[in-house]
Amino acid sequence: MFVFEKANHNYRKPILTLGFIFLTMLTLFFDHPESYAFTPKKEFGLSIVFSIFFNSSFSEWFTNAVYLYMFADNIEDVVGHFYFFILFLFFGIVANLTYFLFHINSIVPVIGTSGVISGILGMYFVFFPNVKSTMVFEKGTFRDVPIFISLSVWILIQSYFYVVELDKQVRSVYGGQVIAFLTGLTLAHIFIRFQFLDRLEHNLRLSTFINKTVLCPSCNKPIPTKKYGRLHCSACNTNFFFDRHGKKFL
Repeated sequence: MFVFEKANHNYRKPILTLGFIFLTMLTLFFDHPESYAFTPKKEFGLSIVFSIFFNSSFSEWFTNAVYLYMFADNIEDVVGHFYFFILFLFFGIVANLTYFLFHINSIVPVIGTSGVISGILGMYFVFFPNVKSTMVFEKGTFRDVPIFISLSVWILIQSYFYVVELDKQVRSVYGGQVIAFLTGLTLAHIFIRFQFLDRLEHNLRLSTFINKTVLCPSCNKPIPTKKYGRLHCSACNTNFFFDRHGKKFL
């Protein structure tokens, strides 16, 4: 299953997101990438961090790069570059530690950015629940699905894969992805609870009420308006609230 974001434009330039995509691409050309993998049976070292920048194949890197390009840029947009850098490393370490705790005697090495992406998706679930998305399955496609639905299906599938592989005694990283997603979801609520959003520059993309036009935060359609409050986009059927401080909330 793949989840594609329909439209969610940025205020900040996602320089770290693009930088991480480029860095993980460079690691494809490293010799013996398995030497950077994280293995629970071995001693702890820098591999718990380095492993998140490597991927086992070009197809895995490409999939992760697409997810980073679609979702991580918006998280970097609202939390800022510094916090995004910390979160990127944190989610990767959380996923690796989960793999360690679940398979403490495993000699199977793991590499990949999937744990980081799972944490980012957890935060996206909270910050942008009504952004429209496309769900692609092997035998069907569903369009204009609110992201909270598509990501709920996505995390349920990851959980199912982990339970199945656990039953077959297979060492998998699905458990780490589930925990990283839940961690991201929890951290996003903490950001909101302690009013980090007041410093996130959750701004609209046009100067509001100079030309009396507001951009829909989901599809970016200009919407003429005369006052603050709850607005509706007829193009993507999104309801959102715009206050006098220039904040938008889906």
